Amino acid sequence: MNGKLAFRSVLQGKNEGGPPFVPFIYGLAARMANVSLREMVSDPGYYTNALEGVYRLLGYEVIATSYDTTVEAESWGSQVEWKDEYSAPVLVRGGDLSLIRPEEFLRSGRIQVLLEVTKRLMISAGRDAAVACVISGPCSLLKGLERASGLTGCGSTAEAVKLLGGFLNKLVRGLCELKVDAVLFREDPLGQELVDELNATRDAYKGLYATLFNIVRAFNGFPLLVTRRLPMDAVRAIHNTLRPDGIVLLGTDFDDRELSLLKKLADTSRVSFGVPLPIGTAPQEVLWDRLGAIESFVATNRPKRFFYTSDGEVPHDISIEVLRTLMDRLRA
Repeated sequence: MNGKLAFRSVLQGKNEGGPPFVPFIYGLAARMANVSLREMVSDPGYYTNALEGVYRLLGYEVIATSYDTTVEAESWGSQVEWKDEYSAPVLVRGGDLSLIRPEEFLRSGRIQVLLEVTKRLMISAGRDAAVACVISGPCSLLKGLERASGLTGCGSTAEAVKLLGGFLNKLVRGLCELKVDAVLFREDPLGQELVDELNATRDAYKGLYATLFNIVRAFNGFPLLVTRRLPMDAVRAIHNTLRPDGIVLLGTDFDDRELSLLKKLADTSRVSFGVPLPIGTAPQEVLWDRLGAIESFVATNRPKRFFYTSDGEVPHDISIEVLRTLMDRLRA
């Protein structure tokens, strides 16, 4: 079974093999292609070749297209700052959502590059690998604008969510028309604050996410939510509210009891879970110990809805030998 089928089988709850791997590789791809990240994401050729090159070298199952929370905001006029060669930029001043139309948004900034790269990856690698588009979720987008003193052109958060929905609907539809396997909505920048943000404007966010998820499913894709450091009760609550097909649980170190609870929730609620590995974010012995514990649980309990992820972006300065060793271990 190739990577595409393995990933889709996990999201369908039918996986009989080991968990597939979804690494978030971004700055590392630029480093290995010998270009800066800014150069890479400004040119569809550099960008496609860099992502595909790392995928061909390491042989993981899923190509994640981005790991950058400023792409959408920059495309509606926000200012970003590039601080070093291989790191994603940071938002320094927000834009005004009311000053650009959704149609213009898709032709602005790095959005048009991302769409072209996705198209090329689907053609060159999409038969064997799953292609997962990683975009900013609405909660983290609006909070990011708020913190950067941006303007939404609206008098309330509910109105801002509605306005934002016009942009995200266009983006998600544009990506899904390319037949991607999944769309990952990043809410991990908010950490545990995600719960409060959702609850504060629950109906508006629930309605927007329902629309976005329906678009993804209409094109035979899977909508996933990327979160960070959520306790189990919050995971259940967010799933019950938004109903994604999968949730990536960054920043967590699960023991056997917690993995058992995750498996039970996966089986009863038909939701898949991305379990993180601390690749480059902790000493190597921690990585191998964490992987060993999960492998032992998988061998005993045979979860059909688990997949591995990196715990956030794979650091751009990580040794490739560590990743080679990891891939050999995952294939064993």
